[in-house]
Amino acid sequence: MKFIIPCVEMGIVGILLLTSTAVLGNPRLASPDISQAGDAMVFSRILEKRDAYTCYGSNAIATDCQAALDQLRPLEDQNFEVYSGICLNWSQDTCNVRFCAQPYVAKTVNRTASWIYRWAGSALMGCIQGGQYAVMGDSLNLNGNGGTYRLHVEQATPRHG
Repeated sequence: MKFIIPCVEMGIVGILLLTSTAVLGNPRLASPDISQAGDAMVFSRILEKRDAYTCYGSNAIATDCQAALDQLRPLEDQNFEVYSGICLNWSQDTCNVRFCAQPYVAKTVNRTASWIYRWAGSALMGCIQGGQYAVMGDSLNLNGNGGTYRLHVEQATPRHG
């Protein structure tokens, strides 16, 4: 019993730290969330209260990713309603911009084209310009099913024809 109580207290402290970080949005208050994603380590960076992103992989071509992202610009404030497990995709040669509703979400995820363009064009394009791909979501565990959405700027899968 004595062993369980310190573990519970440490868990509570960890939850309080993550909660205060999420509420305050201060990335210096939290150590990065590290998990294994294939061969790549994932380090979450906090954007706003619930949003985080990470850079991963290699060989991203910035011009292709920018061209895929630029397809959203003329759509401006068009609202997208995305159902559980469904993704919207904008593609250009080697790069995809994908906006996905997480599996098991009860309601549709609503975002405008300008919201997707703004976040992918600011936070995620920094990764792309560094030669890596990026993913953003409203959960610190970007590999898990938590949160409601994922915004990917990722390598396009080759088409076989």
